[in-house]
Amino acid sequence: MNELNQNLRLLRPLWRGLPIVVLSLVLALALAHHYLRYATPLYESSAEIKLAEANEGPINTNLIKTSDAFSPVNKAGGEVVLLKSELLVGKALRSLPFAISTYRVGEIRKTEMYLESPFLVTLTQQTGQWNDKVFKLKIAPNGRLLLTTPAGGAVWGRLGQPLKLPGMEVVIKPNEALLKARPGLPLADRYEFVRHSEARLMSDVLDRLDVTSVEKDVAVIRVSYRSPVPEKAADLVNALTNVYMADYLENKYKVVNASVDVIDQQLRAVSASLSHAEDSVQGYRDQKRIVNIGQETETDLRKIAELKIQRANLHMSLAAANELYRYMKSGKRDILQLAPTFGAFNDQLSNDIVKRMKDLQADRRDLLLRFRPQDEKVVAIDGKLMDLNSYLLESIKNTRNALTIKYNELGRAIGQSEHGFVGLPTREKNLAILERDFQLNEKLYILLHEKKTEAEIAKAAPTSSHRIISWGDAALDPIAPNHALVLAVAGFLGLLSGTLVVYLFSGLRGTPSDTFTVQKESDLPLAASLPNLATPGQQLAFFRQLAIRLELKGLLALGSKVVVSSFTGAEGQTFFFEHLRVALAEQSKKVRAIHIENALSLNPDALPTELLLVHNVALAADSLSLAVMADATVNLVLIDSRTTPLHRLGELEQLVAEYQLPNVQLCLNREGYRPGLLARLWKRPARQMAWATAADTAHAGAPAAA
Repeated sequence: MNELNQNLRLLRPLWRGLPIVVLSLVLALALAHHYLRYATPLYESSAEIKLAEANEGPINTNLIKTSDAFSPVNKAGGEVVLLKSELLVGKALRSLPFAISTYRVGEIRKTEMYLESPFLVTLTQQTGQWNDKVFKLKIAPNGRLLLTTPAGGAVWGRLGQPLKLPGMEVVIKPNEALLKARPGLPLADRYEFVRHSEARLMSDVLDRLDVTSVEKDVAVIRVSYRSPVPEKAADLVNALTNVYMADYLENKYKVVNASVDVIDQQLRAVSASLSHAEDSVQGYRDQKRIVNIGQETETDLRKIAELKIQRANLHMSLAAANELYRYMKSGKRDILQLAPTFGAFNDQLSNDIVKRMKDLQADRRDLLLRFRPQDEKVVAIDGKLMDLNSYLLESIKNTRNALTIKYNELGRAIGQSEHGFVGLPTREKNLAILERDFQLNEKLYILLHEKKTEAEIAKAAPTSSHRIISWGDAALDPIAPNHALVLAVAGFLGLLSGTLVVYLFSGLRGTPSDTFTVQKESDLPLAASLPNLATPGQQLAFFRQLAIRLELKGLLALGSKVVVSSFTGAEGQTFFFEHLRVALAEQSKKVRAIHIENALSLNPDALPTELLLVHNVALAADSLSLAVMADATVNLVLIDSRTTPLHRLGELEQLVAEYQLPNVQLCLNREGYRPGLLARLWKRPARQMAWATAADTAHAGAPAAA
C-alpha cells in the first residue's frame, strides 16, 4: 500500500499538469504538420539485376578454375562496388541531363523541375568559375528576362538571345516541345538554375545512391536512388543499370578477344612442343628397340624362369648320370655283381640293353651248371656281357656329356636373357620422362583447343549472362518525410517535453504537498494536517475533531499559552486560529484569544484556569513573532501545501535551534490539495474574493472560510 501511495504521489504532478502536457503535444503536432506541409518530399526508385551464376551462360569460358579455400566467393559484393564506382556512375551521368538543375521559386519553397522545365539553359563557359553557383532568373510575360548572377550582377535580355557574362555565355530559350504538350504550363515566373561541377555532381549522386545485395546467398543486386523528382530517380537507376550491362558486355568481348589471341599463340607454341615430344619418344624407342617395355619385360622374365626350371631339371639328371657313370666305371670288372639304378635312363634302348644283359647273365648261370668258366660258351657269354657293359658305360658317358653341354648352354641362355635387364630402370625412367612430356603437351594442346572453341562460341554470342529483372519506375509516394513517423516522433517529443516541464515546475515550486513530504523534509513534529474544507459544515465538524485530538496530545491543557504562527500569514493562519477558537468555545472551555499585530500589542501570560490562544505576527513580517514564540507553551506553525516552499522548513528548524523555541509543532493546511491548471485559473477570482471576505470577517470576530 505504501508503494502504491508513493507511485501515486509521483504521478500527481503529471495529473495536475495534464493541460500543459496536452498543450505541448498539440504544439508539437502543429509544428510537425507545418514541417510536413512545406518540407521537400524525397522519392526513391529501384532497379534489380540478377547476376549470372558460375555455370550460367551460353558456355563456361573460365580458363582457370581454382579450389583455393581463401578465394573470393562473394561475387555480389564485387559487383556492388563496381556499380557504385565513379567509372560507371560517370558514364551514366554523361547520358542524363543532370549537369544543370532548374528550380521554380515559390513564396515558401522552391521545386526542382527537371524535365518539366518550361525553358532550356545552354551554358558555354571557358573556366569553371560559375560551377555550383546559383543563378536567379525572372521571365516576364512579354519574353523579357532578368538574370541575376551569384555575384549580384543583373543582366537583361530576351528568350533565345545570348547573354554575355565574364567567362561564360548563357542562352535561355523556351522548351517548345513541353509547352506544346502542356499548353497551360506557365513560362513567366521566378526561377533558379545551377551548373554542377563534375566532382560536386558525382558526390551528390553517390550520397543518394544505394546499391545493395538483396540477400546474402542470392545473386540479385538492388540499385536505388533518392531524389526530390521521381522521374530523375527512375532515369538514374535505369541509366546506371544499362551502363552496367553495356560495360559487362564490353569487358566480356574484350576478354574473349584477348583470350582468343593468347590461345592461338599458345596453341602454336604447344603444337611445336608436342611435335618435338613425339619425335623424342619415337627416336628413343628406335634407338633402344623398345616396343612395349612392360610386355617385353614380362616375356623375358617368364622365359628366364622356364630356362631356370629346365636347368634345374637338367642339373638333377646330370647329377644322376655322373653318379651312375662313377658307379658303373668302378665296378666294370665285376659287372655281374652290379645293380645300377636306371631311374634317369628310362629310354627304350637302355631298357633293352639291361634286359639283354639280364638274359645273358641268366644264360651264363645255366652254362656254368654244365661248363666251366673257361669254356668257350661261357667265355663267349662273358664277352657279350663285357661288350654290352662297355656299350652301356659309353652310352652313360655320352649321355653325361650331352647333359653337361645342355646344362652349360642353358646357363649361357639364362645369362644372355638376364643381361637384357641391365639398364632397364634407366630406360624405363627415360621413356617415362619422354612420355610424360608428350602427355603433358598433348593435354595442354587439347585443353587449349577446347578453350579456343569456347571462346569462339562466347565471342559469337551477343547476349549477357546478367539480367535486369526490374526497371526503375517513377515513384508515386515519397519515402521522406515519413508523415506517420514524423507525427509519432513529434507527439512523443511533445509528451516528453510537457512532462519534463511539469516536473520541472513541480520541482522548482517544492511545496510540502502531504504529510509524507513534511516528515521527510523536517524533523519537527506534525501536530495536525487539514484537508481542503470547502463548506462551513465541513470546517466546523473537522475542527471539533481536531480540538479533541490536540487535547489528547496534551497541547491544549489549561494554563497553556498556545501561539499560532505562520511565515507570511497566507498559509491559513487566521482561518486555523478562528476555527480552532470556535471549536474550543463549543467545548465550554475558558479560552482567551488575542491577536499580536505589532510591538504595541499586549503579550500576556496564560492564567492557570484558562487556555490562552495567540494569533502571532507573521515570521517574515516582524522579529516580534520570535519573542512571542519564545514565551509560549505550545507553538503551532501553519504551513500550506500549495504556497509554502520547502526551504522554509529548514529555516524554521534553524530558528528553533538558534532561539530555543519551545514545543514547536507543524500544522499542514490543505493536505493533498492539487487542483488542475484549469481549475486553478477558474477558481482564482473566487478564491481572492473569499480571502478578502475571510480577512474582513476575521477582524469582525466571525469565522472565515477556507
